[in-house]
Amino acid sequence: MKKLLAIIFLLISNFGFSQIKAVIFDKETKEKISYVNIWIENENIGTTSNENGEFVIDSSKGEILILSSLGYETMKINLKKIPSKIFLLPKSYELDEVIVSTKKENKEKVIGAFKDSEIGFFYATEKNPEIKARLFDFDSTYLETPFLKSIKLRIYSDVKNSKFNIRFYSVGENGQPDKPIYEKNIIGISKKGTKNLEIDLSDLNISFPSDGLFVSYEWLILEENEFKVSFLIKDSKKRIEKTLYEPKVGLLPTTQNTNSWLYKNGKWEKSERFKGNSPKPYLDNYEILAIELKLTN
Repeated sequence: MKKLLAIIFLLISNFGFSQIKAVIFDKETKEKISYVNIWIENENIGTTSNENGEFVIDSSKGEILILSSLGYETMKINLKKIPSKIFLLPKSYELDEVIVSTKKENKEKVIGAFKDSEIGFFYATEKNPEIKARLFDFDSTYLETPFLKSIKLRIYSDVKNSKFNIRFYSVGENGQPDKPIYEKNIIGISKKGTKNLEIDLSDLNISFPSDGLFVSYEWLILEENEFKVSFLIKDSKKRIEKTLYEPKVGLLPTTQNTNSWLYKNGKWEKSERFKGNSPKPYLDNYEILAIELKLTN
């Protein structure tokens, strides 16, 4: 009996030691940083810091912890040397010349318009922070309405008040998302159910770049976003249980991938074709985020 208790205690102790707990701060202001992307390099393990900058992550696998957040330098730390307090350095970007003009807001233009009936698939991440990005090419007609007024997405959530983040990026030399256009998180909150969610951007004064704009949707690995679901294995009575991180976002099918990218495990890559049990017309095709942008002058 004593040996059994000793073994149980040892297992519990090892489990405790494999968990890293830390708080993330701004190195200059010493303020806590919310919603930082955190994952272990080359492993399918990741999380997100909560509103108080706190996070817990399994450190039983891998060697390097990577931390990434808008407005800060990406940091890599040896898993064996993780301090209880982590300080991220604010990042400086060389910005192009900015022409300041007054918004009149008497003209509007909608791009990326979609119908609810066109969306037959909603996507949520499982274990790691992920970002899906959609490229909107520049058109000279946007010069008449150069400012982003709002963004509309088709959202489906199984939990109340699930949170996600919106990011905007410039276009890199290889066509991938590059530099952040807006340096702060734009947190969206979704109620339970399926709905079109519109986020007001009019106070941010974001203008449409002349080389195109990436609009991205970031999942946050937070406890309040968790939803457990089970799937029946095909041709079997067994079920697979999974933990999804809400909210799910609507995707539109497309035959070619010219403007859809995925950020996972610290790098951008083009989205792959749908395989397996994907519904038609997604099977063997690609997808793009169902995003509608409203522009104004």
